[in-house]
Amino acid sequence: MKQSAAQSVPSLSGSGYTAGIDIGGTKTLILITDNSGRVVMRNKKPTVQAEHAEAFIEGVFQQLDEVLQEAGLLRHSLIGIGIGFPGAVNPQTGMIHHVPALPLDGVNLLELIRPYYSGPLYLDNDVNIAALGECWQGAGAGSTQMVMVTVGTGIGGAMILNGELHRGAGYTAGEISYFVVDHRPEEAAGSVSSLEFGRYESLASGTGIGEHARRWLRQRAGGAGEKIVAQAGTIEQVQAIHVLQLAATGDGDAQAIMAEPIGYMAAGLANIVSLLNPERIVVGGGVSESSYYMSELTRRVQQFTPIEAQLVPAQLGNEAGALGAVYGVLQTLRTPAER
Repeated sequence: MKQSAAQSVPSLSGSGYTAGIDIGGTKTLILITDNSGRVVMRNKKPTVQAEHAEAFIEGVFQQLDEVLQEAGLLRHSLIGIGIGFPGAVNPQTGMIHHVPALPLDGVNLLELIRPYYSGPLYLDNDVNIAALGECWQGAGAGSTQMVMVTVGTGIGGAMILNGELHRGAGYTAGEISYFVVDHRPEEAAGSVSSLEFGRYESLASGTGIGEHARRWLRQRAGGAGEKIVAQAGTIEQVQAIHVLQLAATGDGDAQAIMAEPIGYMAAGLANIVSLLNPERIVVGGGVSESSYYMSELTRRVQQFTPIEAQLVPAQLGNEAGALGAVYGVLQTLRTPAER
């Protein structure tokens, strides 16, 4: 039995610092750690806005230099850099595809980065590195069979099976946003694109919850949902957070709204449990902060499958990805016998 993919990493000999960079659609988190993974500097910056890949990568390293300068370090102080991207990344070749938000689709990241840094690099998908981070220092610590699901604007997934990340033939394993949990062919309009919102996301993500809530409220009369509307301001301003907050207080309308998206999410997770038999499913994103959501989700998954799996909220918040990128770097510096 292999040890966890993100077991405790012993300190490397000598001194040095590692950078973990988690690039999102709007924000980029940069962590600087010592060689045991202890964070010594953290900084969140707006994600670089650029029309071309070369300018984007240049901007990322300018941001990194700003953070290093604040920490009193230089780029050559680093023993390695790990970077997570929202796309399908081949860590060996550096090729990235299916990037909806950045000007990087179809480029070779290694070739773009090498003019700025020639040391050890670890490149991967953003949800993969979040799973590594949680398995290393968070809710998945010690697990060799773990699935991470992130629920926010969209839905993402990553799998650690037999102690290793499972990436799939095309490095797109875990793209659960395209799960089908409500087969309605009359609504299908041709083939889905990798740059489009997935069917599962439209039903169960934070965005999907908000859209479902607004539809529900428009169709009701006689004061139904008035607490939700009062909290948001208007029906059109209602978001998932407003519904979740009131559902946690026992508000009947909010809980009625949440029943459908939680049901869809539970169906997807039950399929994962039945197929992969993971020890643990770590749920990240804003919804995982709601104890009501997590308890209802657990209850519904148990109704769908007799196979047991722990459903637990993520522990590292928005630092999971950057920490996972650090872990990836530290692993590249180990000998095969040490991994």
